[in-house]
Amino acid sequence: MEISLLEWKALVEKKLKKKVIIKIIWNEQEKITLLITPNMKINSFIHDEKEGYLFYDIEGKLVEYAIPSILTEKDLVEGKIVFHKNLKINGQSVSEEEIKGTE
Repeated sequence: MEISLLEWKALVEKKLKKKVIIKIIWNEQEKITLLITPNMKINSFIHDEKEGYLFYDIEGKLVEYAIPSILTEKDLVEGKIVFHKNLKINGQSVSEEEIKGTE
């Protein structure tokens, strides 16, 4: 099962009850797509084996707040999000039924 990035954005906004923006950032190893609220300031990231993704602001300080949605290159294939059990919105798992509700 797969859905478009815009459908995913609508689902994130519905669950958060807030507007989100799509931000694409990359480093030497990979590119990720973030869905964040407009006031979130994220400038860079690294992937740590133990901690997972760590995000930094423009001043180089670690971002402590939760990111509403993080999509890796594996999640986003040709503009479509491939559903799997590890997809999360605001740290909570998303069910296949919730995704079907966006179609």
